[in-house]
Amino acid sequence: MFNHQKLSVFTLLLLCFKPCTAADYTVANTYNKLVKQYPQIQLPDTELPNSVIAHKALSYKQTKSSTQTIDIYQQNKQSQKAPLIMLIHGGGWQSGTPALMAALAISLVKRGYIVATPSYRLSDEAPYPAALEDIADALLWLKKHASRYNIDSTKIALAGGSAGGQLAALLAYSGGIIDDSDTNAQRINVQALINIDGLSDFTSPEALPFENNPNKAVTSASKWLGGRYESIPEQWRSASPLFYIDQTAPATLFINSSVPRFRAGRDSAILKLKALHISCQVYQFKDAPHSFWLFEPWLTPTYTAIDDFLDRQFNNGL
Repeated sequence: MFNHQKLSVFTLLLLCFKPCTAADYTVANTYNKLVKQYPQIQLPDTELPNSVIAHKALSYKQTKSSTQTIDIYQQNKQSQKAPLIMLIHGGGWQSGTPALMAALAISLVKRGYIVATPSYRLSDEAPYPAALEDIADALLWLKKHASRYNIDSTKIALAGGSAGGQLAALLAYSGGIIDDSDTNAQRINVQALINIDGLSDFTSPEALPFENNPNKAVTSASKWLGGRYESIPEQWRSASPLFYIDQTAPATLFINSSVPRFRAGRDSAILKLKALHISCQVYQFKDAPHSFWLFEPWLTPTYTAIDDFLDRQFNNGL
């Protein structure tokens, strides 16, 4: 009887927590969830115009379990160097693919940027910090091949949405070094960060009720981080971009929805950046859902805000 009861409880937990796959978080699925509440929502055009070329699924890293790839979008027949934006997809660290960022990438290429969208190991394959290691390697790969793709290595921005925003911020502020004892680690420096609705602090009172929800056996954060906050608080702190902000932090643009939980830690990050006299700006939509950057009418103001911000950082507004 006791074994049967244990089996029943375990079965119930499995039913309550259905594993996600990379394919679960798509533009189409998200559109279907949002269209009733936001009837004005429009699917973006992801067909490549004649002016844009895409180099798809370029291998940048081979791990024991998978090959990680990167898509590079740039102007067709590009002959001059251009700034690079590495754009990281979201999906709760457990789903999503680079294809999610295609519409935003194409829009930014039209504004004169080269945009790269990397894959990375999701939580079903490998826990934190594997994803951070992957995107750091992706950026190093892009720098190594800068001349091939006419990348201006002096003008690099990290950007991402949701989990991708958190990862972009973590890499931008930490330089890829989250373990001070690793004396062989190579620090990565970038000139700008765009955090689109990504957490800045997993340990904040704004984040914990959601990311460490006691009513859920497993949350997307606890699955990725390897345990609940009560068990491994140092791991949750380690993954929080806020705690790496110092004088080396790049200029930062926060772009946010109207959902407070996804900007947890943002205001504290802004205070630290301002105290260090590092440029930071906020663009917040009054009424927009999480994942707003995937759709119109929010896509256009999103890439416009990014372009305006980077123009000031890279070209002094000229």
